[in-house]
Amino acid sequence: MNCFKRLIVVSAGLLAFIGGAAQEIKAVLVDASTSEPVAFATISLTKEGASKAYKYALSGEDGKASIPKVKSGDYVFKAELLGYEAFISKVKVDGKDVDLGEVKMQPDRKMLDAATVSAAGNPIIVKKDTIEFNANSFKTTENDVLEDLLKKLPGVEVGENGAITVNGETIKKITIDGKTFFLDDPQLASKNIPAKIVEKLKVIQKKSEQAEFTGIDDGEEETVIDLSVKPGMLRGAFGNIMAGAGHDVPADNSVGDGDYRYQGAAFIGNFTKERQISLILNGNNTNNRGFDDLSGSMMGNMRGGGMGGGQGGFGGGNGITTSYMGGLNGSWTLFDNKMELGSNYLYNETDKNVEETTDKITYLDDYNMLYHSQGSNNTVSRGNRIGLRVDHKFSENTSILFEPRINFGNGHYAERNVYSTYRDEVADGNLLNSGNSHEYGHNNNVSTSGFALFRQRLGIPGRTLTVMGRYSYSNNKLDAENYSDTYIGGVDSVINQSINSNQRAASLMGRVTYTEPLGNHFYFEANYRYSWNRSFSEKNTIDNKTGLKDYMYSNEITNEYNNQEMGFNFMYQNEKSRAQLGFAAMPTKTYNKTSRYDASAGRYAELDPYKDFRWNFSPRLMVWWEFNENANARVFYRGNSAQPSTRQLMPVPDNTNPLNVSFGNAELTPYFTHSLRGDVRYNNKKTFSSFNIRFNASYTQNPIVSATWYNNGAQFSMPFNGPDNFNAGVNGFANLPIARSNFTISNFTRVNWSQSASYVGTNIDMTTYSEDKDYYRFMNEMIRNFNDEAYFAEHFDESSIKNLGLTERLRLIFRTDNLELSASARTRINKSWYSIKDSRTTTFNNQVRFGVNWTWDATGITFKSEGNYNWYRGYSVEQPNEVVLDAEIQKLLFNKKVTFAIKGYDILGQSKNLSVTDSDNYHREVVNNTLGRYIIASLTYRFGTFDRSKMRNQGRRGPGGGPGGPGGPR
Repeated sequence: MNCFKRLIVVSAGLLAFIGGAAQEIKAVLVDASTSEPVAFATISLTKEGASKAYKYALSGEDGKASIPKVKSGDYVFKAELLGYEAFISKVKVDGKDVDLGEVKMQPDRKMLDAATVSAAGNPIIVKKDTIEFNANSFKTTENDVLEDLLKKLPGVEVGENGAITVNGETIKKITIDGKTFFLDDPQLASKNIPAKIVEKLKVIQKKSEQAEFTGIDDGEEETVIDLSVKPGMLRGAFGNIMAGAGHDVPADNSVGDGDYRYQGAAFIGNFTKERQISLILNGNNTNNRGFDDLSGSMMGNMRGGGMGGGQGGFGGGNGITTSYMGGLNGSWTLFDNKMELGSNYLYNETDKNVEETTDKITYLDDYNMLYHSQGSNNTVSRGNRIGLRVDHKFSENTSILFEPRINFGNGHYAERNVYSTYRDEVADGNLLNSGNSHEYGHNNNVSTSGFALFRQRLGIPGRTLTVMGRYSYSNNKLDAENYSDTYIGGVDSVINQSINSNQRAASLMGRVTYTEPLGNHFYFEANYRYSWNRSFSEKNTIDNKTGLKDYMYSNEITNEYNNQEMGFNFMYQNEKSRAQLGFAAMPTKTYNKTSRYDASAGRYAELDPYKDFRWNFSPRLMVWWEFNENANARVFYRGNSAQPSTRQLMPVPDNTNPLNVSFGNAELTPYFTHSLRGDVRYNNKKTFSSFNIRFNASYTQNPIVSATWYNNGAQFSMPFNGPDNFNAGVNGFANLPIARSNFTISNFTRVNWSQSASYVGTNIDMTTYSEDKDYYRFMNEMIRNFNDEAYFAEHFDESSIKNLGLTERLRLIFRTDNLELSASARTRINKSWYSIKDSRTTTFNNQVRFGVNWTWDATGITFKSEGNYNWYRGYSVEQPNEVVLDAEIQKLLFNKKVTFAIKGYDILGQSKNLSVTDSDNYHREVVNNTLGRYIIASLTYRFGTFDRSKMRNQGRRGPGGGPGGPGGPR
């Protein structure tokens, strides 16, 4: 018995010793003033009396921290993160886990007031579906707006037209602390919100509202930027008001003395945790349009675009734009957090002047055509927008979301052009055509749309019912005058028309979804969707020479498209992975009715309607898995059916441009696209390095392509369903701090590949079109002949194009508290292979860029400059190298409430705008005018009732010049 007792005592002592050698210390770190988690603070254990720490760890995003495998003994527990006072406590470990509970970190007021540091926390954190940027880690000036901050972030690109992409994904919405800001116009935020109010910026792969509720992916994901404002902004009114004026400084070879430049802007906000009110005003003639011009886009869709498409070069924006806008946005949390209400109104006006030069080479079997044109365009548009968003929770189980909006506006345009086309094989006498044209018109448009979602939980977790609906309606009218005088084929051809067009479209969609938990981490979803689309287009053409209606160029078309989708999904999910497999059957019905002039009957008549019904089937797949706490990956597959546009279906010739006549095809059928996308993400919270790779691919069956043929240098085209096409791309960025220095390397890479085809015709009999003027019979013959294998083989060649695009940008940044230096190199390579004549083109857009941002705190002076050296290779028209240099000096005045700035744009007067298009059988280069060299001075007044200590940058430098805590073991 005594021996047995001794055995028990020895065993208990041994177990206690083993347990004491593997105990865990846990804590949750929170901000003492806000109760928010304190992420990525360093916690350490030091044995009593020792000078060196025994163990280290970092707190997680939720503030939780733990140190495992701690031997029994007496320790000093310490939690540190600059911007906070160190938390120190004695801890005794004696055979049991130690839970310190909630550890309240007190903000270090002296450090915040001194403002001697410029960032806090990890500069980039890559999570499961979010990339989070710490705004304080990227140096901005007092006058910078959100767009200036975005341009500094790895993987983020801001186009010349203001479009924002993150790792190749277009940003369609920006929210502030989760609340919608002006619904779906990110430029209203990027070009108007002051950068200094932003604390964190999150890029979120956001599921649809329905998928977030059910937990099952529906493929309607969008990329959203969410801004977290600095805590001080939640304490009353604040804002920036800016006004500036200047003048052009024309280059030595310029004509005229240039124009005066002006800019004015205001952002006024009143934010609390429950309410956000924002007023934005903006007016300038410096190409800084701070909104998406919806009204102008609707007018452009009616007339097929127009000039000013030369966006995307290294130079400034195409043309010179004067714009004005004013808007009010409000968001409220009401009824004890049961309702989220948002509303907004915006008025905008744009006046854009474009001068454009186009050079195009078209590859044909026996010769090439060289086209050259010069023209000018003025477009004015005005728009109004009203939006509302209501998200109300009736109970924990029942909620509804409703989001209607309306847009209406008007505009007008005037365009002139001079053009000529030559054959390339002879030096003289090779003129195919030449001429001039001018066109002007007036547009009125209105559109409305809405989204509603009813959400209901049914008793047990995972069992849900959702009912979702969408609607849209648009009415777009255009009255235009079109005149052209073209010498073609030895004949002088004059077109003098008045065109009255009207396009109306309406759509309804409803979807019902039911989800059921199956147990063992499995879930089932059944869904049904019905969508109806109806479009009506009317075109009346008047021959101004006779004053009579030209029935040959007039018609009416009605198109209806009905689509059903019956599907189901199975999903498995656990803590580390999630997989979803589904299938959908999609019956599709198309109805097309056309009224047009019947030459044989000599009257306006309704043609036999076109009907089409078919089934499409689509499997769906989604896989997500987490390798570890630092890395995860996702893959999605989805199929989708789509219909031709009204413009493609319209069976009437469009001769607005006599050198580019297009025909519609009422017998086009829907097409089907398979899409695959995914990403791989990695983030090291200790070294602050991060990677994100995103890939996508699509395969389209029965796509709509163009059949193109030529006659005396004029181009004629008609859409047909053609051979399958394919495209794929990979985008990735990496952010790599260099050890514990102030240097950081970031790299962005994009590779895109596409393969498509069209048809090029030869020896097409144009008699019934050019001589008999029986245009409809000609179009019917073209459709019939195109489907005749023997005729097709004799008169058409399949023209394929393969295109490879590569963008590579490497950036090196050196950053201290007062100085940021950056240097980068970028190249854009575009290589195209044409099957016709086995030709190929390769163009290079290269750039070396530098930037400096230096602040002299003692004087309140900031100097900022950016310079680009651009050079181009491979263009058919040789492009000179250019140096584009901007510089700005800012001075804080009146107790730092006012900033005086003077800035010089394009100081060397060398910028230009160049774009390149490679299609199935042509290569086109477009050069637009752009805003050149000018100087502008401005005053910016900042006001607010917020706590300024919260507005200052917090934290200290961590590894690689990034901010952070004391780091890991030394």
